[in-house]
Amino acid sequence: MNKVLDIENLTFAYEEKKILENFSCSIEQGNFVAIVGENGAGKSTLLNLILHNLKPLSGKIKIFGDDIDQKNHYQDIAYVSQSSVQNYRNFPTTVIEVIYNHLKFLKVKEPPEKYLDLVGLTEHQNKVLSELSGGQLQRVALAAAMIKNASLILLDEPTTGIDKKFSREFFGFLQEIASSGKTIVIVTHALDDAIDFIDYAIEIRNASGHILSRSDLQQLVVK
Repeated sequence: MNKVLDIENLTFAYEEKKILENFSCSIEQGNFVAIVGENGAGKSTLLNLILHNLKPLSGKIKIFGDDIDQKNHYQDIAYVSQSSVQNYRNFPTTVIEVIYNHLKFLKVKEPPEKYLDLVGLTEHQNKVLSELSGGQLQRVALAAAMIKNASLILLDEPTTGIDKKFSREFFGFLQEIASSGKTIVIVTHALDDAIDFIDYAIEIRNASGHILSRSDLQQLVVK
């Protein structure tokens, strides 16, 4: 399979505190991968490095084989932050209006119903956002991100504040997207909800990355 993301010997520090040191990993097309670790381990920092919002001290990040310093592949990446999910709740507008406005902003000439159908929100399209459950709000944010038709989707703690039922439902939906050939990388603390759906996890521990198989994850969740 094709490598979508390839990180080699990445080092990053905030002032004198090293967050990542010689961090390496590679993720292939169609993988659904969780980034896990303790608070402050560097999970969100890693996403921001991939997004080119931060610059490493050393090392390389390649997306689709291209060094991000040479080509950032902005159009190939969609990002859903924790705050984007929560902020939607405060908009006094309907689901279909949100998607329509994103389409208009990105100058994509397609019907909003296409994206609502993709995330299973067609029957809720005329609801005001404040009427939606947490899981449904996640899907609104994901639908907006998918308008870019990105091959790589990054999510940062999108299930924070969501109950277990909707959290598992959302992970299951992400698994469906990955099975279509998209690559999903998600930062999450909800490992017990994600474990049945992800392919594997990358744990950031002591500033380096450690691959965790499903059996590894089962032991981690039990602890």
